[in-house]
Amino acid sequence: MGDSFQVQSAPRSGVRICALVPCHNNADTVCAVVRGLPAGTFAIVVDDGSDIPVSVSSPMCGVLRFPRNRGKAEALKAGFAEAAARGFTHAVALDADGQHPPELFGKFADAARANPDAIIAGVRDFSGRSVPPARRFMNRFSNFWFRFETSVDLGDTQCGYRCYPLEKISRLKISRGGFSYEAEMLVRAAWAGMEIIPVGVPAVYTEESLRASHYRPIADTARFSAMNAEFAFMSLVLPRKILRRLSVAE
Repeated sequence: MGDSFQVQSAPRSGVRICALVPCHNNADTVCAVVRGLPAGTFAIVVDDGSDIPVSVSSPMCGVLRFPRNRGKAEALKAGFAEAAARGFTHAVALDADGQHPPELFGKFADAARANPDAIIAGVRDFSGRSVPPARRFMNRFSNFWFRFETSVDLGDTQCGYRCYPLEKISRLKISRGGFSYEAEMLVRAAWAGMEIIPVGVPAVYTEESLRASHYRPIADTARFSAMNAEFAFMSLVLPRKILRRLSVAE
């Protein structure tokens, strides 16, 4: 991803933050997500080859369309590039299915303004009974490997509700796509010395979010496990300065 878009470093006073909403067949919910953002927030919706093209009638929203489904990783990359081209320094990514409350955008924006070089990561409360057991297990599994590989204790490594500093992540050397993309980004960011700051968010699982999930349990878990096996081995045998060199373009 390091060469996918170019961003000039901005001073702290020049922080500009937009919302980034990847969308695939979420026509029933994406408009409510965009409308729920704080007034004055510009949103970039990336329609990832939806069966019915997404339409959002708002001067504070731009829509990018893929002719076919390319996956969330490619939607995020396109959204990051569009945000940078529009002069934004940060993008808050949130799902189009309503799983990430848009009214919490301000928490991420405030944290980003106070820590402009950090990734602001949503951390969900998994104590509620509404959380599917499989999701709770996968999050604990992911958290364990992330802590093993980076020595960073993050309470939720799978929540997609995050604020990204565009100039910083544009230099990360990320090679994987699919559901491994966001996970690899966190590991590479930690190895590069970036701070990852948690922000508490509720765990929301709606019928729409569970129905529209594109997670493939067998294939995606296999890829995720292979990535973690590689990163765990690297973290054991390589010094931190080498891990940094392998993770970020200086």
